[in-house]
Amino acid sequence: MSKSGKDGLLINKIAAGVLTAGIIFWGANRIAHVIIPDDSPKSPVIAITAPQTAAPMAALAVAAVPESVIPLLATADVAKGAAFVQQQCAACHSLNSGGAAGVGPNLYGALGGPMFASAGFSYSAAAKAKAKGNWDYASMASWLLDPASFAPGTAMGYPGIKNTQTRADVVAYLRTLAASPLALPTADEVKAASAAPAPTAAATGGAAEAGVTPAAAPSIDTMFAKVDLAKGEAFVQQQCSACHSLNKGGANGVGPNLYGIVGGKMFAAAGFNYSDAVKAKANGTWTADTMSDWLLSPSNFASGTMMGYPGIKNDQTRADVIAYLNKNADSPIKLPGT
Repeated sequence: MSKSGKDGLLINKIAAGVLTAGIIFWGANRIAHVIIPDDSPKSPVIAITAPQTAAPMAALAVAAVPESVIPLLATADVAKGAAFVQQQCAACHSLNSGGAAGVGPNLYGALGGPMFASAGFSYSAAAKAKAKGNWDYASMASWLLDPASFAPGTAMGYPGIKNTQTRADVVAYLRTLAASPLALPTADEVKAASAAPAPTAAATGGAAEAGVTPAAAPSIDTMFAKVDLAKGEAFVQQQCSACHSLNKGGANGVGPNLYGIVGGKMFAAAGFNYSDAVKAKANGTWTADTMSDWLLSPSNFASGTMMGYPGIKNDQTRADVIAYLNKNADSPIKLPGT
């Protein structure tokens, strides 16, 4: 330090400090570049993919292709087909040669014969419009699968035989109802039918597997507020009256009398011989909900039941029917939602 009290090396010290700071900054920068490179990595450490969009609904709405019965006819069970027809069809159709028409036409000689042309029966305009040629195996199977789809507007109220093997058994039995049964399909016809596309998962109810959650069916209770008694009565007259009487004190037929059934004891119509399967379910009275469960699927409600009817799948139609049956009584019950 000089005599004047000033540090003579002050400037040198400042310069040395600035230089040292610069060296430290440069060194830190180089180290940072080594640890964290400027260049982007060739592939990201964490890959972020764009969200996948769901397949368009149009791709799921593929029309169902029903499985052909033709490959099954050679080994079909004619006895099972006969039992099915006797149980579900004989109340409306005669089966013998020259048999009279009833609710439906005589079925003897139907397979292989002209479509919708049984003598003495008055066919609907919808059925007449489909009368092109003769009943072959494919057309008969399509008709039995879903009459309403085969001939929209048909008076045939039967909902159809959805099980392919059962349908094949029935067709095989109908084949025997003829003086000269239709020839069985040839090997080439069987091969062609076997090669037909099978139903897709989306078309056969596989929407859940495809990631689509089906809408929940509304409760039957919500349907009673808007029932149509006239439609319920028309449905019962068309699909039930051939087997069931509806008047008070009416005789039992193929099925029991239905007067006063809603609110009455389950499976307890006087004089009717019920199967053990339904007797096991006779544990109360017919409420609107239990009647709905029965009419939806008798075979599920009472496994082993002799009731061959496949059920009423449409909720509103089922509600209309229950409302009509409820009205057809001395003391109708109060239906839910009304």
